[in-house]
Amino acid sequence: MRWLLYWALVLSLFLNPLRAVEEHETDAVDLFLILNQINQLNQVIETYKKNPEKSAEISLYNTQKNDLIKSLTSKVLNERDKIGIDINQNLKEQEKIKKRLSRSIKGNNFYTFMKDRLSLDILLIDEILYRFIDKIRSSIDIFSEQKDVESISNAFLLRLRQFKLYTFPKNLDNVKMHELERMFSDYELRLNTYTEVLRYIKNHPKEVLPKNLVMEVNMDFVLNKISKILPFTAHSLQVSKIALALMILTLLLGLRKLITWLLAKFLDWIFEIMQRNKKMHVNVQKSIVSPVSVFLALFSCDIALDIFYYPNASPPKVSMWVGAVYIMLLAWLVIALFKGYGEALVTNMATKSTHNFRKEVINLILKVVYFLIFIVALLGVLKQLGFNVSAIIASLGIGGLAVALAVKDVLANFFASVILLLDNSFSQGDWIVCGEVEGTVVEMGLRRTTIRAFDNALLSVPNSELAGKPIRNWSRRKVGRRIKMEIGLTYSSSQSALQLCVKDIKEMLENHPKIANGADSALQNTSDYRYMFKKDIVSIDDFLGYKNNLFVFLDQFADSSINILVYCFSKTVVWEEWLEVKEDVMLKIMGIVEKHHLSFAFPSQSLYVESLPEVSLKERAKI
Repeated sequence: MRWLLYWALVLSLFLNPLRAVEEHETDAVDLFLILNQINQLNQVIETYKKNPEKSAEISLYNTQKNDLIKSLTSKVLNERDKIGIDINQNLKEQEKIKKRLSRSIKGNNFYTFMKDRLSLDILLIDEILYRFIDKIRSSIDIFSEQKDVESISNAFLLRLRQFKLYTFPKNLDNVKMHELERMFSDYELRLNTYTEVLRYIKNHPKEVLPKNLVMEVNMDFVLNKISKILPFTAHSLQVSKIALALMILTLLLGLRKLITWLLAKFLDWIFEIMQRNKKMHVNVQKSIVSPVSVFLALFSCDIALDIFYYPNASPPKVSMWVGAVYIMLLAWLVIALFKGYGEALVTNMATKSTHNFRKEVINLILKVVYFLIFIVALLGVLKQLGFNVSAIIASLGIGGLAVALAVKDVLANFFASVILLLDNSFSQGDWIVCGEVEGTVVEMGLRRTTIRAFDNALLSVPNSELAGKPIRNWSRRKVGRRIKMEIGLTYSSSQSALQLCVKDIKEMLENHPKIANGADSALQNTSDYRYMFKKDIVSIDDFLGYKNNLFVFLDQFADSSINILVYCFSKTVVWEEWLEVKEDVMLKIMGIVEKHHLSFAFPSQSLYVESLPEVSLKERAKI
């Protein structure tokens, strides 16, 4: 039922908006009347300050005054509300008084001069207030910012500060003195009131910035309709506000999934790479659900508060903290989007990449972007909370040395990461050894690099440590993983059999399809012109990681064997394939050894006794 009521009311806003405007125009307000009410409250407050018995009531009048100032501020931009100052009549009165002042000066009539001077100043500050409201209404539009309101307010505050206080001579009679003091009191009170109002507008520019006039008009129309439908008679307007706020809150929370889905579809339309990976699309959509949901919940509560406080603005502190949370939620959403689409970008580039593509560069760029988003969000929150961001940035310049000393390790690791990227010492996925650290590079960050050890432990190594130590990169091999073994044969082997065995093992390795040989060279396997020019400067095979050495020789006379050295490289550098090749080579060597009727030696020791002690016949008989 409530949903039908809500949509009926919304539909009525569009079908009959003129009627709502006509009903609302009868409520036009005279701003000058509100100013006079504020002025009267200031007068009462000043009077009560002199009376200790009435001091307890001052807070009540201050609250009423603040409510009037807020109400006036919210109506400054509303063209339907009259300023209430007849500027043409004001200017005419000024001209008359100026002529009288010139005559008063010539006639040396101080009382008349001061009376006209005060009257002129009152007219002048009324004119300044009129010019201020007129300037706001002519200069501020939907594209204006808070600084525009602040700039206009500052200019007219400076004009009000130019008005001075007066001193009266003591030789005037009591009646004239009393009259001048009364006029001066009115003048001073009005000057202070106008200054207070302009200062409030300067400090709360959001309350002046334009809002949707049709929505304001329709808000009154909707609240009136709801109050007529509700069965409550007392406080019907407040109940209507609560009912409307709850309906809008429920509506926006109910549309959360729809809005999130539409946002994801819109982003997919912009970034076509997401359409190729449905799983990643689902992950990104899940990552933005939380910030969007929290944003919609906060936005709903914010609207509900605006409705509850209507026609006044919500409290400044509430608006300040809500704005700060908006900034944090926006940063959260941007980071979630960057993370999802950044991963999609890296994946897409990796599938199309050549051997020169480096994923860690994109990864580092994404981390730098995350950091910048965090800094911008932090500065935005500080500015929203009232801190002077410019002063904070300037203080960082003054205390730069202290900050540099405090974060020297962080800076050292950051620049080390840049150096590692420039040196291209390793890439993500490489098997490296650096000091006591060995494993596969998982990710290079701004401060440290994560490495997965072969026992599945995750190591976090500061980048400065990696940049300052030798790095052994096992993955920078195109062709050639070393196979080195010692084949021990017995000393009973003949010379000819050993020579034939060595010869057959070498021929077997040279003809083995998975053992690197002279044909496996960088210049023969690459057509990149850059390496052709570099061949006379460096060894291209060593530069790109090609190894094809092959040696088979009798190596040494060991303690219990004659050793044959077998030194070669498999074409593959993959560990599993290398093990298979090594196994095949060992089996073939065993066949060659058996072919030549040779035997593998095993570690053994021979014991030689030079002499035995002499044993008598009797002792032998006992034995």
